This record gives sequence, C-alpha cells and structure tokens, in this order.
Amino acid sequence: MKIIKNRYVHSADLYDLDQRDNLLADIPFYLEYAKKQNGHILELGCGTGRVAIELAKAGFSVTGLDISEQMLEICKNKINKLAENIQNKINIINGNMTEFFIDRKFALIIAPFRAFQTLTNDNDIKKCLKCIKNHLSKDGKFIINVFRPRKKMDETWCYKEKTQWEQDDSARGIHVVKKEYGDKIDIKNQIIYPSFIYEVTDKNGKTEKYLEHLELKYYYHEQLKQLLENNGLNISEEFGWYDKSEIENGRELIIVCG
Repeated sequence: MKIIKNRYVHSADLYDLDQRDNLLADIPFYLEYAKKQNGHILELGCGTGRVAIELAKAGFSVTGLDISEQMLEICKNKINKLAENIQNKINIINGNMTEFFIDRKFALIIAPFRAFQTLTNDNDIKKCLKCIKNHLSKDGKFIINVFRPRKKMDETWCYKEKTQWEQDDSARGIHVVKKEYGDKIDIKNQIIYPSFIYEVTDKNGKTEKYLEHLELKYYYHEQLKQLLENNGLNISEEFGWYDKSEIENGRELIIVCG
C-alpha cells in the first residue's frame, strides 16, 4: 500500500487545532508585507486557509494553491462561512506548486511554514522556483519560510514517539492529542521523515487514531540563499523569526526575495 505523504489525508479537519507560536506569529508578518506590496497575493501550500483567510479579512485579494484535496475541503468550508465580500477576495486552486500557471502576476507570493520543504526532488524544486519567478510582478516579493535545522543533522535527529500538543475542541466535543515520532533521516539528500499520530477522544470516551506521514527537505542558511540566487531570485531581507530578529540565531529561516 502506497503511503501518501504531506497531504493530511486523514486529519485535515484537526490541523487548525494546532496553536503553537510558529503557526500564530507569522500572520502579522505576512499582513505587514501584504500592506507594503498592496496587490494580489499568491499563497503556495495554503492548506486550510490559515494565512489566506486572514489576508482576505484584511482586504487583500488572495489566490491559494494546494495539492491536498482534503486540506482544501476544510479551507472551502471555512470560506463559505465568511461574509460574501471576504469570500470574493479568495480564489482557491487544487494544484501542484511545481507546475502551476495562473493568468496573472502577483505583488506578493508566499510559501509559509513548511510548504516549500514538502518538495524533496531537485527538479521539482527548480520547477517551483521557476513558476514563482514567472508569476512575480515587476516589483513583486517572494517570501519563503523553512525551519532552521540543527547544526549537525544525522541519525541523532531520529526520536521516539512523544506528545507535541493536546487540545479540546468544544464545538465537536472532542479532545485531541497530537503525537509525533521520527524514525528515518536521509542525510545525503537532506530529507527527514516525521510522522504524526492524532488521538481523538469523543465525549463518550471512544478514541480513534489517525496516522500521517511527512517528507521534508531541510536547508542550511547559506544553502537556501544559494538555491534562491541560482534560480534568479534576489534576496532583499533575512530573518530568524517573524518579529524580524536576526537570522543567525533564530528558530526559523525567513527570506524575502524581490
């Protein structure tokens, strides 16, 4: 049986329960750049609309692209509950970020959180960056965010099952515990293989488990810079967190190109 990775096939409706700081602090950051660019926005890997919807609420026209039908179904359900004027600001596309064509240029293209890292094949990565470059307006900006890896990534990265977070969803009457483990790393190609287990307990005490597998490429700072520059993107700013702190010591790698 083929394992489908990076799609949240079984747990898309649980994704938004994650309230960790790196899934909250980036919203004001993208809003700031949206105001600066003041034009149409393209979000790659928009998922459940976590970022796109907030941008639309702020008055910006947003196109969101994602390959996961399950994540986009959640996104569309959320959009349908919004006021009509906000709904009209969002266009959602089920597509692949390695080979998309949208008949317009964008003032801002963003790949938040780990979206870009789901591309692990060198050819796919180059194709994606080419698409991004082709869709940027003359003065457009592209913002990429990936996690900062350890100074040395080796087999010690692997870890046993542990709890990442737990959360109540009162609307559905469920309690969710998200656990994770990492049992494989490809050091040569710089790919990690984390897995997530969602344990969902209903009001009657019945627990169901849902397993998701991820495959993510990791980048070192200088390596990511070189990749972007080699593919025709000019770096203008670099940050280590969404408060614009210096990149050298931050938990994240955030690079603005334009």
